Amino acid sequence: MLLVMDELERGSLDPTIGRSIVAFGAAENCALESRAAIAAAGEILTDFISQDLTDVASKREAINADAYLPPARQIGLDETFLTGMANAMTFVTTGLTDVDWEGPANTAEELCLKAILDHASEVIPDVWKIEDRARLKADVMDLREIRFEDIDHEFLFEPAMDGIDKSDLGAQMGMQSLSRRDAFTRFGNR
Repeated sequence: MLLVMDELERGSLDPTIGRSIVAFGAAENCALESRAAIAAAGEILTDFISQDLTDVASKREAINADAYLPPARQIGLDETFLTGMANAMTFVTTGLTDVDWEGPANTAEELCLKAILDHASEVIPDVWKIEDRARLKADVMDLREIRFEDIDHEFLFEPAMDGIDKSDLGAQMGMQSLSRRDAFTRFGNR
């Protein structure tokens, strides 16, 4: 008898790690399993950036950048930029454990939070057993809606929109600069 498996055997995600994710009302509004997926995603992405930083410092290619940066930002990565991204990821993962965290304060932090939420809903379910994928997707969507005051950073993932932040339309929309050199500049309202 031939046994066909639709999925690889996956272990269960330890839901207790989700207790640490409390920002944006997550403790009250998100399932513990969803918060565990977010915590796991933060740990994985922190490791990815650390590995990329080590690789770039050793004059090797950053192989994980597609997990946390838009395509245009992956070109010409240097140690200074990746150090800033590592600091931003640490700040965001720490912020997610703080009930009073106000959210990303610059574009780099927005990219880190986006990467964590994307990874939690799209990758973590393929790595660990997630009992309620629909709930996970809904919880992640709710956190996106609560925490991203604007979606300017999303334009970085649309090559056709390159330069919108410097255009008349961008000025009318009140967009912050999306240039790499301004990625770590605090937003004016924070």
